[in-house]
Amino acid sequence: MTRRVRIGTPEDFPDGTLVTVDAGGTGVIVARDGETLCAARNRCPHVGLSLTSGPGGTHFADGVVQCPWHNSRFTLCSGENLDWTPGIAGREMPKWSQRALSLGRKPAPLTTYPVVVEDGVVYVEL
Repeated sequence: MTRRVRIGTPEDFPDGTLVTVDAGGTGVIVARDGETLCAARNRCPHVGLSLTSGPGGTHFADGVVQCPWHNSRFTLCSGENLDWTPGIAGREMPKWSQRALSLGRKPAPLTTYPVVVEDGVVYVEL
């Protein structure tokens, strides 16, 4: 069963910017691409760490968010994994080390959520 949680107004999400919100106790990242708003859980599927706070800092550009812990990259709107554990804290590592960094976990997508805008209010459906 999904629940709809108010997270702000369209003006709270500037184009090309990643915004962190608390959606009823769930950490969510939201970004706007033109008129489209996308949302995903603020947890990397690798080991569940935050995508917006970590030693590598927040990285978001062209609709892609990068994990600040192990550099995994994801398309925010679809959740698609683009690169699984290629480094640590913003630094690239040799290809052979990626298996060790992955901790035996297979590449996985982000958990994404539908975003609805109604009457000037933005909701995420969890």
